[in-house]
Amino acid sequence: MASFGLFDIVSGVDCFLVGEGIVCKGKNNKRKIAQFLPSIMRQKGWEKQLDMHSVFERWGELVSEDAAEHARPVKIERGVLWLEVENSAWLSQLQYEKLEMLDSLNNSLVLGRFTDIKMILIKKGEVNPFARPAPGPDVYFETPDRQKIDSFRSQIEVIEDEGCRESGKSRCWR
Repeated sequence: MASFGLFDIVSGVDCFLVGEGIVCKGKNNKRKIAQFLPSIMRQKGWEKQLDMHSVFERWGELVSEDAAEHARPVKIERGVLWLEVENSAWLSQLQYEKLEMLDSLNNSLVLGRFTDIKMILIKKGEVNPFARPAPGPDVYFETPDRQKIDSFRSQIEVIEDEGCRESGKSRCWR
């Protein structure tokens, strides 16, 4: 294996990290990327990390409505999920719910497991992320046009590792 930047490149596959993309020399570039992407994710341990960090985007689905409203995940450090909690009353309440929350979160994971949940209060002087925002203009999600969706699907279909391919589909087009 030859090493290039963040990537361990499979011998015979000339691919390079350029900006935010990957460029492969020669014909059949999609297949070349598909050849080494799953192995890179496994070698670097990114599969487990992606799995564990998925709780950030699914937080509201995985915990109780109260927990989602008054606490949020801020980091994962050595298998411990750190939550930022709105105030001391909610910190106490969530301590009682901690084991149930830990079970729920771990049951939602495929590869990773949290060993503990630790909670911290918002620091004084920081903006409270739980404060209700003032009414403002509505923001709408714009669905990509059919051509972009079809293009994405055709690109991701060349990834041979089914788990990797399905993960990409579920994270991008729900």
